[in-house]
Amino acid sequence: MINYKEFEVIRTILKLDAFAEDLAQQVYDSVHYYVFKSKVEVESLLAALYKKGYIKEGRVTKIALEEIEPLRVKNAVILAAGGADITAKSVYSMPKGLFVKNGETLIERQIRQLKDSGIENITVVIGYKQELYFFLEDKWGVNLEINPDLKKNNIYSLYIAKRYLGSTYICNCDNYFEENPFSQYEYNAFHATVWKEDAHNELVIRKNSSGRILEVSSCAQAGECIYGHAYIDGEFSRRLVQYLDQEIADFRIAALFWEEFVSRHAEDLDMYARVYPDDFVFEFDSIQEIQNIDGLFLDSVSERINTTICDVLHCHKNDIRDIVILQKGLSNILFTFVVRGERYIFRFPGDSTQFFIYRQNECVAQKLGAKAHADDTYVYIDETGMKISKYRENCIDLHGVYYDDLEIMKRVAKKIRAFHEEGYNIANWEEYDYNPIWQAERLFKEASKMKGNLFKVFEKEWSMMRKLQKYADMDGIRHTMCHNDINLDNVLLTEKTLDIIDWEFAGFNDPGYDFGRVIAGLDYDVDEPKIVEILEAYFGRPATEKEHLHWMAYSAIHNWYYVGWALYKESINESSRDWMVFFYKQAKKLAKWCLPRYELMYGPLE
Repeated sequence: MINYKEFEVIRTILKLDAFAEDLAQQVYDSVHYYVFKSKVEVESLLAALYKKGYIKEGRVTKIALEEIEPLRVKNAVILAAGGADITAKSVYSMPKGLFVKNGETLIERQIRQLKDSGIENITVVIGYKQELYFFLEDKWGVNLEINPDLKKNNIYSLYIAKRYLGSTYICNCDNYFEENPFSQYEYNAFHATVWKEDAHNELVIRKNSSGRILEVSSCAQAGECIYGHAYIDGEFSRRLVQYLDQEIADFRIAALFWEEFVSRHAEDLDMYARVYPDDFVFEFDSIQEIQNIDGLFLDSVSERINTTICDVLHCHKNDIRDIVILQKGLSNILFTFVVRGERYIFRFPGDSTQFFIYRQNECVAQKLGAKAHADDTYVYIDETGMKISKYRENCIDLHGVYYDDLEIMKRVAKKIRAFHEEGYNIANWEEYDYNPIWQAERLFKEASKMKGNLFKVFEKEWSMMRKLQKYADMDGIRHTMCHNDINLDNVLLTEKTLDIIDWEFAGFNDPGYDFGRVIAGLDYDVDEPKIVEILEAYFGRPATEKEHLHWMAYSAIHNWYYVGWALYKESINESSRDWMVFFYKQAKKLAKWCLPRYELMYGPLE
């Protein structure tokens, strides 16, 4: 019987396409994980294998093949059901496994590498946007299994595929291997690992001196991390399935990664670490990590991105350089790039935004904003939501400044006024009509599907808001095109420029609505004197008492809409951070201030 290191020599020789004069050196150089101490050790192993008759004239003999036949890999399972776990997953138009590098999707590259290694029996467990994987069945002859419960972790996907587990590779759809890591034969159960200096978001192993994994746990420090593919042999699979059948119904088990489940039974499940260099295997769980694979991002999100950039900026694909993916916004993914020495920013819209964003409205408002010089960053926008803007270098951080600096707020108000002036007389304004109370109702209705009857929960507040809008509309204020989301994140300030950006929520409605987070800022009281000066900057004169009241009323309505927005985001498992509480408090505070004043002005409503 051959030992592990002898097996690795035989297996490596089987994988070699051509042979060099120095076979020992070639074997030593061809293994990408730690096995051999030196070339000298390989030479010693080769001598032993020649003596046993397992190698002759540099070739593996029939006797050796018969010896290792019980170690043949029978099949592979690729886990591709995920999607809900990836950061900002909703911005993608496809699941992780279908991202493309050099014209080949990540999952197809793995399937091809498995087949090139003689592994024909491949099962793919799918779930998130499962229909996009169906083509694999005809194109590659793989078997597809559906994970029906994406709220559970990948241990459940493995459970779904339990009948296929034997001498099996287990792979993740988001892995990318520089070279083919698979083989027709494996000696024992292992999991690929990579050493990371920052293991904050990884599973880290503890192993003994022989490399056997003793524990898998989360760790915020450096460590040897679970990374890449794994292999389990027949006996390992038998025991694993037995434990799965006994424990999968436990909700605490369903929340685990499959490697954590194995760790719970480490005494009975022998698995060894196979340590790879960090430039051999890649995987991504966040948008930022996509940058680690050269050429992946632009090709994957959409070929339309390349075409759009080249058409708008009259450049070639190769002119697009220095791509930097930014932290995801609450609705979109953003990345910057350089063409001919100038940096731009590209916006690719999120899937969930289509429910509350009207791209036709945004296009009109963005172009009006550019015409009014409210936004001088504008370069291109289309009704699919793709957008190119000039990138403002050295922007001033407005957190802790925006609402406190009266001069900045007055500059913002003047920009809003210039934009409103451009929007009063647009053609076909009915197409862009935007009723904020109706829009808020849409969001509450949709969120109620997951959260219960939110109209009942907020019955008192809804009565206030509907009453407030009726009063405010009695003021007879002329409508115009509005931005509808002017907050500190949508104001870019440099030493020389101030731009209002991100026109996604635009519509033709009451101009007072644009002041929701301008005159209802974090530190403003309802009777804050700064509000008087901000409105004076907007009107170019002191506001009348009626105008002041009207603008405050629509600021309340603005904040109530965003309560609905936050509830909707939470209902689809996207965080709204702490905004919901802020909007709720602001809406109620303003409404309580406005309503008694309107009753004095117009009398009680019937």
